[in-house]
Amino acid sequence: MQTIEVSRRLAIWTLVGVCVLSAAIGASITLLAETGPPGKEGAHGERGATGPRGPQGPEGEIEGPDFEFLESEIEDLAKEFGDLAATEGRVEELEDDLVEVEEVLEELCEEQFDESC
Repeated sequence: MQTIEVSRRLAIWTLVGVCVLSAAIGASITLLAETGPPGKEGAHGERGATGPRGPQGPEGEIEGPDFEFLESEIEDLAKEFGDLAATEGRVEELEDDLVEVEEVLEELCEEQFDESC
């Protein structure tokens, strides 16, 4: 495997050169794409006659995209959210129990040591 080392200055000038070259190519293509004489500014032609109405399309139902995969994802998320709500309720119950336990411990501590712990 061969490696080529270049100075930072050469790498920057190469990058700038490539950008300038691509901008020049883009400008040249734009100039080549402009064909024909310029028209009068603001001049519009008259509107032509309305054409006949086209044939009516076939009857039937249009199939929409299949969203079953999204529905299953939504159901899975709903299950997880339901589990999350149950977990949140359980956390609140445990916090209430913890407050009660702290109160009992505080009372025991005061009875045992005659001071708050």
